[in-house]
Amino acid sequence: MSPPRPTVLVIHDDGDVLDLLTRSFEASNCEVLTAVTGFRAQAILEGERPIAVVIAPWDDRHPVGGDVYRWALQQRYDLRDQFVFLAAEVPGDFDRLVAGRCLAVSIARPQEVVRVAIAAIRRRANLDARAPAAGTHDRQRPSLLLAEDEPILLTVIGSLFGDAGFAVTQVESGLAAIARLDQEDYDVVVVDWGMDEGNGEDVFRWILRSKPWLAGRLVFLTGSIGEVEEVTAIAPGRPTFPKGADAAALTTAIREIAATSALMRTKS
Repeated sequence: MSPPRPTVLVIHDDGDVLDLLTRSFEASNCEVLTAVTGFRAQAILEGERPIAVVIAPWDDRHPVGGDVYRWALQQRYDLRDQFVFLAAEVPGDFDRLVAGRCLAVSIARPQEVVRVAIAAIRRRANLDARAPAAGTHDRQRPSLLLAEDEPILLTVIGSLFGDAGFAVTQVESGLAAIARLDQEDYDVVVVDWGMDEGNGEDVFRWILRSKPWLAGRLVFLTGSIGEVEEVTAIAPGRPTFPKGADAAALTTAIREIAATSALMRTKS
């Protein structure tokens, strides 16, 4: 039995562009949905049909792609890597907002648009195939969720925790951390307090509302004295460590939390 064809959402207000891209994607064995406005695109993305990739214009004359991407970062964070933008010259805030996750391709190269989109679909499929199912942590090692939006620090700190004996899941934002926590619990949750796409406070307040038993497993990383003061005011009593300082104390703290989590599992 052949796998289902991936569904591509194409957004554009030009009927000729929609027709060209629809034919191009259908020729590559994709299903195509179209939207001429951002509101229609959002309605499709809020529906039940899985969307594999989103094609949208984003330039000075067509800001709809940027608008839908900003909406997706709040409402469909799972699609953050699955956008391909149509633009000969990208706007100034493009690189900052997409953070290297997405590419822009000229509509004058429709086959290149399709090639990049298919690559994004295959990359996601490969990641999904390698990802452990919810609740399948390696119980030989305590599970730890790390949220840090600076890629280099995410790698360095994740390696530190891995060397300390933890099964580490790494995410690049508070919103991504919330999405993972909505699916499964972790023995320890380490969150950078100052992130743009969902910060430490957002994660903390979501946990208090949705999974209050995880509040005692939280550790915050900070980048300034001001952030330390915010953590103290908003989440008093939670361990807080400046990034890049006293790795031994940080490791000791997460091991103590993991031990408490293991004890609670045993009692339950």
